[in-house]
Amino acid sequence: MNVFVIPSWYPSKDHPTTGIMIAEQYEAISKANTAINIGVSIWGQMDNRFLLKASDHLKNLPKLTATKESHTITKSPNLKVYHTPAFTWSRKLFKGNFDKIVKANLRNLKAFERDFGPVQLLHAHVGHPAGNIALEVARQTNLPFCLTEHMGPFPSPYATNKQGLLTAFHRSPYMASAVNIAVSPFQKKMMEQQGISNIVTVSNFIDEDYFQPAPPLPRTDSTFTFFTFTRLVDGKGIEDLLHATKALLNKGVKVRLRIGGTGQKAIYYRQLAEGLEISEKIEWLGELSREAALWEYQKCDAFVLPSYYESFGIVYIEALACGKPIIATKCGGPETIVNELNGLLIDKGSPVALAEAMQHMTENAGRYDSAIIRQDFLTRFSKKTIIPQLVALYQKVITQHKSTL
Repeated sequence: MNVFVIPSWYPSKDHPTTGIMIAEQYEAISKANTAINIGVSIWGQMDNRFLLKASDHLKNLPKLTATKESHTITKSPNLKVYHTPAFTWSRKLFKGNFDKIVKANLRNLKAFERDFGPVQLLHAHVGHPAGNIALEVARQTNLPFCLTEHMGPFPSPYATNKQGLLTAFHRSPYMASAVNIAVSPFQKKMMEQQGISNIVTVSNFIDEDYFQPAPPLPRTDSTFTFFTFTRLVDGKGIEDLLHATKALLNKGVKVRLRIGGTGQKAIYYRQLAEGLEISEKIEWLGELSREAALWEYQKCDAFVLPSYYESFGIVYIEALACGKPIIATKCGGPETIVNELNGLLIDKGSPVALAEAMQHMTENAGRYDSAIIRQDFLTRFSKKTIIPQLVALYQKVITQHKSTL
C-alpha cells in the first residue's frame, strides 16, 4: 500500500512542535506496517522562509531569494518526507499562490512514485489548506483521498462566511473526499452541523512505547505538582488556572504549577501570576522538547488543562499514557477521554470549580491507580488500538476506488 500524506501542519526548524503529532503518528504507522509506504508532502507550510505576510514587506523581500530546490528526507525504509518549496500568502491576493502550491505537491507525489511506485491513496490533514490541495491533486491524478479534521475550534473563522458557514471553497474537500475522519465524537458533531456527511470517527493516538510511566521515586516534600502543557493563548484556560492556584494557596494547600509552552499571551500570564503574588509557586518551562515533555508528564502528580475548546486533546492522553490522573473541562474532545478511572471533568470557565477539582485531586490522588490509568489508555488511544482501524479504513477506500475504475 502506498499512501501520500498532505498535512496542513508539520514540524519545521521554525516551528519544531507544530504538527508533531502527525509526524509521530506516521512514524508509528511505518514501523508497525512495513508493507505500507508513506510519503509526506511539504511545500513550506511551517517554514518562515516561504510564508509571506502582507504586513511584512521588508521581511518578504529577502525571502524571494531563498533556495527553492526540492529535497527528500528518509525517515525509515518506508517513510520519506518530500520537500518542494512554494510561497504561501493570503488567499485575498492571487488565491494565495494556490496553483503553485498544488504543483509543488504534485512534484512531491511524482518523487514518491519514483521511489515506491504508484500512489493508491491521498490522506489530507485539516480541510484547509491540505484538504483543498488534496482535492485538486486527486482531480489531476484520479486518486481517492480521505480527510482528517483536527481543527479546533471548527470551523475556523477564516473558512466561514458572515453566517458562520463554510464557504464553497472550504466546503468542497469534505464533499469530494472518499471519507471524512473526525478525531472525536465531538468533532464529528461539529462537522455535521456544517452539513458535512460521510464521517467516521478514528481517535488520535500516541506511541505507547515512548510515553510510559516512570518508576516511582520517593517524595522529597509534601507539595503537590500540577503540570500543564499548551500554547499560551486565549482559550486554553491559563488565566483560570492561575486564579485557581491562587485560591488553593490562600487555603494553605501545598501546590506548585509547572507550565510548558509558549505563545502570544506568555508575558501577560507571567504578569498576572506576579499580580496574584503566586510567582514563586509557578515554573514557566517554555517550549518543551519531546524528551522534556515526557519528563514533566512522568514527574508530575497530575496533569491539568482547563481549555475552552478541544477537538480532541492530545496532551491529555500523553499524560494518561504516563499513568497520571488528569483534570479537564467539558469543552469537546475531553468528554470522551476523561472517566472515573483517570480524572475529573469540570465546567469550563470556572476558576472556582477548577480550584475545587485541584484540591480534590491533591487529597485523593492515591485513589487513582497508575496501572489502571495506563491500561485504559492502551485500550482506547494506543497505536496498537488505533493504527489497525486506520489501515482498515485505508484499504476500504482503496478497494472502493478500484471498483469504480
